[in-house]
Parts: sequence; C-alpha cells; structure tokens
Amino acid sequence: MNLESSFSPKQVAQALQVSESSVKRWCDRGVIRTDRTLGGHRRIPLEHLMEFLESTNRRIVDPSAIGLSDRRQLEDQRQIQRDAIAELSSRADRVGEDPSIANAPFLQSQFERALLAGDEAQCRKVISSWYAIHGNMASVADDLMAPTFRVIGQMWECGRADVYQERRGCEICIRLIHELRRLISDPFNEAPLAMGGTSEGDNYQVANQLIEIIFREAGWRTISLGSGVPFTSMASAIQKYRPKVFWLSVSHIDSDDDFLDRFQRFSEELPQGTMLVVGGRCLSDSLRKKMQFSAYCDSMRQLSNLARTLIA
Repeated sequence: MNLESSFSPKQVAQALQVSESSVKRWCDRGVIRTDRTLGGHRRIPLEHLMEFLESTNRRIVDPSAIGLSDRRQLEDQRQIQRDAIAELSSRADRVGEDPSIANAPFLQSQFERALLAGDEAQCRKVISSWYAIHGNMASVADDLMAPTFRVIGQMWECGRADVYQERRGCEICIRLIHELRRLISDPFNEAPLAMGGTSEGDNYQVANQLIEIIFREAGWRTISLGSGVPFTSMASAIQKYRPKVFWLSVSHIDSDDDFLDRFQRFSEELPQGTMLVVGGRCLSDSLRKKMQFSAYCDSMRQLSNLARTLIA
C-alpha cells in the first residue's frame, strides 16, 4: 500500500490513536495546518502531518490508517527530506545565500546547475526539499522544472548548453517523477479514469509524466499511453477503456495543418462522456481557436485544480 498525499481527520485520529474531535480541534486552532475541499471537508496534507509530528514529538501508532505498512516508511521519508533540506541550507549558507528552505530562487539555481551537470543525486535532494515545502506536484512542475528547462533551452540557443544536457535532464526528471509517484496512494477502484499521451511526432515525455501524476494526486485512476502515439491508436484506446477524461499534451508539432487535420478527426470521434483536455507549449492562441476540446490548461496548477474539481 502506498502513502497517501492527504488524509481526513478520521484517518489521522486512527493513526495517532486519539479522538477524531481532538484532531478536528487541532485543525481548527491551526496546530495542524489543514486544507479544505470544495465541499468544506478538512484534508490534512502529508507534509502538514509531518510538521505536526515533528513539532509535537508524536509518533504514528497505527500506520495502516494512512496507507503505511509500518512506521519506518514515514520515518524514512521524513529523514530523507530533513537531510536534503539541511544539506541545501548548509550549501546556501556557505555561498552567502539565504539558507531558508523557502528560498525558491536558491533551490531553482541549484536544480538548474545539477540538471546541467547530470547530477541526479543533487536533483533528487532539491526536488525532495521542494516537494516537502510545497506538498504538490503542480508546484514541482510549474515552479521548479518548467523554469529550469526554459533556461536550459535559452542556453542551448545561444551555445551555452548542448542538446545532450537537455535530453539527459529529461531522463533524470522522469526517474525522479516516478520516485515521487510512490508517495501517492493507489486510487480507489471506483475512481474515475483519466487517460492520455502525446501524438505522433511528439516524443516529449516529461510533461506527459507530470500530467499523469497530477491526476493520480487528485485521486484519479490513470492510463498513460506514452509519447508519439498516432491519433488512430489513441481513439482505439478510448473506445476500449472509456475514460472520463482524455488528456493530450502538445510539446511539438511538425505541421500545424497536418496536426489540425488529424486532431479534428480524432476529436469528432470521441464518445459521449469523455472530456478532452489539452495543453502544452505548442498550442498557441491561433491554433487553439481552430481546435475543438472540453478544456485547456496552460499550467499544471490549472490542471490540478481541474482534476480536483471534476472528482469532487
């Protein structure tokens, strides 16, 4: 069983072996930082539960209540995050930077340098720290990975970086995304299904991997078809699995006219009940005006909000 990303007061109460009313009281007093669903229900994110355990010196009594096989899984994750944050803070202090873990520019610069150097261990430390601070994949995607790849792309254009550095960085990010996925609980069997991928000729994988994990973080079952999939094959998968949402990530287009022709035939054949959600750096305003879809997201944060709204 995998560790969930957020919990109800009832789950936390069972895990701590205290009354649910005590947990709700701690939430309302701000002792445990709490989010609210659209329906007004309390949800306690993993990182806020970890903060509470750290500050009150409490321990999990019943780990199965929050999806753990034993306490060591949570303790190991807490220690990984503490070590990563401590090392990055120490490094910042040595170079005269603000050592606060909330210093986003420092973490971004560390991630950029590590990715260019192919230093996977350092990239892992930065992402672990970032995820511990912000607690969601949308922030990892929009505020850490996306700006870094934009900078690397600009460096490549002016001859300060090589193509292999960008490609290697993508491979590192894909592996780290899979590691973070282990922190997200398996969805319920009755959860709605989201499916998607990139179309033929578009082999960019990072965005597609992020989209899948963001849907899973919101509680969806997911099927990623991968990258470079012909629209006809996507249509076959949709007919077989009947997802509630199909996502299309568009990071590369060889020909606008050819893409629009294939996309139009694909979108017109979608079965009733399947929403088509699109996004990606290649979808300009002029191109989108010629496309038929259910929703467009220009950031992973928007996608996360949409996924949570649709499942609420």
